[in-house]
Amino acid sequence: MIYTKRALLAALFLALLCAFILAQTQSLEEQWRASSAELARYYSQKNWPEALRVIEQQLKLAERTGNREALASVLYNKSCVHALAGQKEPALAAIREAVDAGFTDYSRYLNDTDFDSLRADGPTPLLWDRTQPAPEFQQLFDSPQAQEFLEMRREFSIDAVLEGAKDDYERLRRLTGWVSTRWQHSPNQMASKSDPLTILREAQKGGRFICREYAIVLAGVATAYGMPVRVLNLLPRDVETRSEAHSVAEVWLDQLHKWVLADGQYGAIGELDGVPLNGIELQAALASDQPVVCSVGAAICSEWKPFILRNAYYFKAADDQHLFKRSMKSQLVLVPKGAPNPKKFAGGNEEIFAGAIYTSNPDTFYAPPKRSN
Repeated sequence: MIYTKRALLAALFLALLCAFILAQTQSLEEQWRASSAELARYYSQKNWPEALRVIEQQLKLAERTGNREALASVLYNKSCVHALAGQKEPALAAIREAVDAGFTDYSRYLNDTDFDSLRADGPTPLLWDRTQPAPEFQQLFDSPQAQEFLEMRREFSIDAVLEGAKDDYERLRRLTGWVSTRWQHSPNQMASKSDPLTILREAQKGGRFICREYAIVLAGVATAYGMPVRVLNLLPRDVETRSEAHSVAEVWLDQLHKWVLADGQYGAIGELDGVPLNGIELQAALASDQPVVCSVGAAICSEWKPFILRNAYYFKAADDQHLFKRSMKSQLVLVPKGAPNPKKFAGGNEEIFAGAIYTSNPDTFYAPPKRSN
């Protein structure tokens, strides 16, 4: 993990601070404090270009102090961010620089999950067990004629966004892009209520929200135009110890007779050979380095791909997909063949897996929806 996290950041800061005090350069100390806070913010937002910009500033500060320990630590950060951004060659170059500067804690290079994209034994397509019988599980979906969806279409002029769209897939692409522009992402803020109307209204007043809110709003607007949608949680292999995950929407397209993953935060839908992909298809394509095309610009796509791949190991969706009035009783969790069933999130939160039903059969998880009110 990046070397600005709490204890590691404290160690680096103390090293720099000692150099600052000795040199009686209070202005450098202030610059370091500001840049450290800025880097932590961009790291939590997964804004890798801005994080790298701050790291370049820190490299200059470290060089001015003459403190090689500080310089090595900043170079380690640089290698982490390049790796997370999917930039293999710059990441490897930064690792070499960090080692040359004295960052020789090789266990960190070996175990830090930020470097997963660099490993020879890195992500591979997940394996499944299609022989498992289907468990008792049914998802409930909203009717697009519900008053809340009609109100949302009018209040936010969504019909105009879809004017001229020739089919549901084009509508989904437009809606995914539209949702991504409604507010700026926040790593820790949530709306006062988790329904699409509340989120859109609070965003219009300046609210900034987490990935889940993008998924809920995208689910709401797609439902409003007749597409069955579920909020899908993507969880990493080390979900029980790592506090990272992602929420997206998966939308059923009748024209393709399949589920399609749509990421409202990034405005992205992954395609391979012109066909939009569901969650496990996207994981397999990215892990095998196939030419996945995104419905967004190259810069966003290059950030999105490694982020999705890092989190797409466990897949989870609740039984009740109603967006305004819901009462979840169970959740279906798709577990790779041979992997343990996760029971908690980030070291102790068991509520995330409340009512979990586990399966390794993707045919169960990706069965066509049964429309209900």
